[in-house]
Amino acid sequence: MEPATVSIRPAVSNRSVACLWCHESTTHSDVMRHHGLCHACVHHIADISWRVVYDRDRNIGSIPSNLRLAYGL
Repeated sequence: MEPATVSIRPAVSNRSVACLWCHESTTHSDVMRHHGLCHACVHHIADISWRVVYDRDRNIGSIPSNLRLAYGL
């Protein structure tokens, strides 16, 4: 017989979980800090978010003036 060993589980903050956006593995604390996203996705979204002017499907923003003129809106 072998002696019983205590299984050591990592702390909750160090457990591996998946990002909601890219589904890559990251730490639980990283996902909790960034509301479900990994650090890389947060920076990627922040980098492109300033470019979003209008999203018809999500009803975000307003139609840019050049498109309003071009399509007679």
